[in-house]
Amino acid sequence: MEEHPELMPLLTVSGGAMRGLTFRVGQDAQVIGRAPTADIVLADPHLSRRHATVRATPEGVMLTDLGSTNGTWLNDTRVTGSVAIADGDVVRLGRTDLRLYDPGVARTDPVGMSFGAMRRDQRPTLPLPVPGPRQPIEAREAQPADAR
Repeated sequence: MEEHPELMPLLTVSGGAMRGLTFRVGQDAQVIGRAPTADIVLADPHLSRRHATVRATPEGVMLTDLGSTNGTWLNDTRVTGSVAIADGDVVRLGRTDLRLYDPGVARTDPVGMSFGAMRRDQRPTLPLPVPGPRQPIEAREAQPADAR
């Protein structure tokens, strides 16, 4: 995974005040919370200062609740201790929703990348045709009709 950092799992804020932000999940435990010292700082007053941790392991991504007041939720189920999260899972911390995207287990190669021999059922991507430069109307009218 380290040799291809673009294949590291991503947590994307899918709901809440910081919607759209994305964070890479590394092999070291990353603290999620509202404290400025947290590794992943979320501006949500309903989060604990040190709410939960997330880290990538060879078995998958692990989420651990750190005894937060409002709890950590995985797909609408409260998390106690550590739990594995998978591609597409939604983690709710306070009033913030995070969606996990794990490109390492995706069924297709990321756009623009290929990591193996091309399969017979796979079609190569062809570039779209690019139109040539347009001529001004005056230049087209000056040409004989048979040259157009």
